[in-house]
Amino acid sequence: MHRSGPNGCDYETSNEALSRICGAYRIACDRWWEFRGNIATRTAGSLHFADVRFSHGAVIRDRGEGRYRGDHYFLVLQAAGSARMRQRGNEAALEAGDCTLIDSRFASVFEVGTDFHQYSFHFPAQLMQERFGRQALPLAAVIGGRRGAGAILSDLLTSLVRNASSLQGVDLTGVTLQALAAALGTEGEPRQCTSESNSIPSLREIVEYVDIRAHEPDLTPAGIASHFNISLRRLYRLAAPTGCAPAALVWQRRLEQARKMLASGNSRVPILEIALSCGFKDGAHFSRAYRKAYGHPPKLARTAVRSALTL
Repeated sequence: MHRSGPNGCDYETSNEALSRICGAYRIACDRWWEFRGNIATRTAGSLHFADVRFSHGAVIRDRGEGRYRGDHYFLVLQAAGSARMRQRGNEAALEAGDCTLIDSRFASVFEVGTDFHQYSFHFPAQLMQERFGRQALPLAAVIGGRRGAGAILSDLLTSLVRNASSLQGVDLTGVTLQALAAALGTEGEPRQCTSESNSIPSLREIVEYVDIRAHEPDLTPAGIASHFNISLRRLYRLAAPTGCAPAALVWQRRLEQARKMLASGNSRVPILEIALSCGFKDGAHFSRAYRKAYGHPPKLARTAVRSALTL
């Protein structure tokens, strides 16, 4: 376990620890010379989690694939202080005891409040898909820790942290995901497996896969075909009912995701952040594609939403 002195680690050391533990994330801090933080890895039975404390600043999901540690969901418990977690056009303002869910595959920004302290429990994306099926899990949404099933989840995670040293060998994954399912208001039934692993995917499965991976700038028809273990020619035939070739389908789904984010009414999320989270490499590239698809720039779409909200 990584530990630091009583005043915490400096900016550079904390950044290195964050990258090592959580992957493609980095700390942004204007007054970096004043920064202090502690980042440690811990286990509670079958669960792995990060213990993160910062003095101030922000955590940004970096796109450097060289530091990417695989597809994971982070179940975050705000232990003390406050934070704003932004992802996919959503924003969760967390206070002590609240939880939220973050997907490492998408761009994200965490704005750190004073006396910031979080526990981040790591779950492989494949495990989450097996547990929750193909339903879309809410990202950067507040799971309130003061009442109801959210309070049960918060109490459970707090207890796991407090008793971590005496839980060696205990399988706690199932009970934690069950508590998460209750807090999210979903049954979270495990997906039924099929013995026909080489069956031809449906168009719906292809579109769902594209939606999940649309944030990846290097998503290609060849990569999609490889994932489903089919030929590129077969993929083109399967995509034909959409009226789009596979490459055009990827663009269409990216733009549709961006359009929905712009229409969400959350004006705090920068347009550039939306563009990057939908797989576009830069703002200018996104703006040109959006204008071509919808006849107006993304900024105008956001302006229209703001005007509607003030009526």
